[in-house]
Amino acid sequence: MTSRERLMTALQVGQPDRVPIQVRGVRSWDADWVASRHPSYKPVIEVVAEHGDFVDSWSPGVGPFLSMTDAVTYSYETAEREDWVETIATTHTPGGDLRTRFLSSKRGLPGMQVEFAVKTLQDVEKVLSVPYIPQGSVDPSGFIAKNEAMGDRGIVLADAGCTPISHIHELMGSELLAIWSIEERGTILQLIDVFLERLFDRLNAMIAAGVGPGFYTLGQEYAAPPLHSARDFREFCVEPDRRIMRKLREAGKILHCHCHGPLNAVLDDFPEMCDALHPIEAPPMGDVPLAEAKRRIGDRVCLEGNIQIGDVYAAPTEQLIDRVKQAIDDAAPGGGFILCPTASPHTEALTDVTVRNYVAMVETAAEYGR
Repeated sequence: MTSRERLMTALQVGQPDRVPIQVRGVRSWDADWVASRHPSYKPVIEVVAEHGDFVDSWSPGVGPFLSMTDAVTYSYETAEREDWVETIATTHTPGGDLRTRFLSSKRGLPGMQVEFAVKTLQDVEKVLSVPYIPQGSVDPSGFIAKNEAMGDRGIVLADAGCTPISHIHELMGSELLAIWSIEERGTILQLIDVFLERLFDRLNAMIAAGVGPGFYTLGQEYAAPPLHSARDFREFCVEPDRRIMRKLREAGKILHCHCHGPLNAVLDDFPEMCDALHPIEAPPMGDVPLAEAKRRIGDRVCLEGNIQIGDVYAAPTEQLIDRVKQAIDDAAPGGGFILCPTASPHTEALTDVTVRNYVAMVETAAEYGR
């Protein structure tokens, strides 16, 4: 099989010639990305180029609050701190200004948002004051170009626009979302309906333009346990997402979902929400062993995972090899499994241990996964 055939077979819960190897975040096919990497990445890039099955993404772009309006403008201020650069962004809406603050590390650490746009119900009204202009049409030329450039080495997944709860989380953050799920639940449900309508318009335009067959979504983790209950998850994610899923399936498309965290209480909902699920984190980061996930939903959902990125970075190499083999033993029989780390490499340089583990993971999966 080609990589494209291998990935598509697995995504449709079929049995490929070997386990597909999707090394998340290592873009060996992307010359610009490769050129921007620290020299320590070279062996990882090479082994992924030799054995990996590539997955790229494409998005048609998105306007403010999923509207194609030009009634929103932005202004920015920056301030230097000892270890951080603080960026204050102001969104100017017809109903008033919304302010966010973001810290960018000077030492290569992940960034951190410390202030979100929505803090009060009045801020919600500012969001809703923005005129909604639906996505009337989509230019698919960017998707077509990426797909043709990828060829048989992999697939390109189109951005389905995330899930409604993801857009709400982007507005208010985890803390306020959790509080309002109790105190202002009606507002959360109202916003879900607003963003779901806008996502439908976006998907209709993409489907009409011939984009696909693969789409991706993310953000369900923002309403998953432990911060939210299984009831919250079903109301905030399952109900809207199953409608998105139905639309895509009726059009002959498939949907990949990226959702971190402990999923035991909600795992059985995912067959209604997606065709493929990443990363199915095992304990202690999650609470569902891969073999159990395979037993419960693996006949209906392609499982992608579940090699912890922390293990790739720091585990003894022999231990990592054992975990790769165990993942294949647990999830590959019968098909519908893609071996993948739980996250992308996230440091400017890679240590010798990390490089050794990446290479061992890929080479082991390429051999043992047959």
